[in-house]
Amino acid sequence: MKYPFVLTLVACLAVLTSSQTPSSSSANSRCSLTREQAPEIRGIRLGMSSEQLLSLFPEDINRQRIAEAIREAKSVDKYGVGFFDLRPDREIANPRFAGVNYITVAMLDERITSFHIEYSGPEWKTVHQFVAKLSEGLRLPSSSWEGGVESSQLNCDGFRIEAQAFKGSTQSFVRVRDTSVPDVVEARREAAREKARQAFKP
Repeated sequence: MKYPFVLTLVACLAVLTSSQTPSSSSANSRCSLTREQAPEIRGIRLGMSSEQLLSLFPEDINRQRIAEAIREAKSVDKYGVGFFDLRPDREIANPRFAGVNYITVAMLDERITSFHIEYSGPEWKTVHQFVAKLSEGLRLPSSSWEGGVESSQLNCDGFRIEAQAFKGSTQSFVRVRDTSVPDVVEARREAAREKARQAFKP
């Protein structure tokens, strides 16, 4: 008589446990935003042209850095890729640098493919607190972030957002990048290698 009772008890416990455990689909819900919906931060967004960026950062020092990166990107061994930093100018106040130490930008064919922003504050208790604020301010899905104690990332359709915040530090970081770019650059590298192989004469 006790055996049916034990089976019933086990079944009830199994149902109770499953109801308290989040399903794999809800626990690992993926961001459905597309590359075109990637957030704009401080006026910067993926796909923006160098001309559009210059209009946002008119400081001479930043214009020079952008122009130099464009020139270097046209070198044969750069495959259209350029990197540069944007930094505050002491003589020109730019509201886009409020609370920002610097911004690092990557471009491909004079279009923004990645940008990294270092903030000078405030101090966050955890990266999750920082991520919650990013999600609220940039209208991002808060349940789709993945990560640990000091870093977290949001993988969307064609782009990724990475966030870092360190306890005891006023520095925090956010990076937005087009995830298709590495494949494009590698295809160009391989095309150059193949061209060299075809031109080789023993």
